Amino acid sequence: MRLSDIDGQIAYDLEEFCEEYGHPRGRSFTFEVTCDAVTYVYADVVGTVCDGTVTFELISDDLVCTRKAH
Repeated sequence: MRLSDIDGQIAYDLEEFCEEYGHPRGRSFTFEVTCDAVTYVYADVVGTVCDGTVTFELISDDLVCTRKAH
């Protein structure tokens, strides 16, 4: 994963996501993604539901902090 205008995306099967976290409609989520010993924290990310999948775009505007492993 490389930081860019769109850092990446995470997609889930909608049914499985709903069972684990509830329906994403109207809700925001926080994601921690670790790559090359750096953890990127994205907050207030809203998903898009389409064809049985919920997709979260991880963009630099939602990046709230980074942490390096020691």
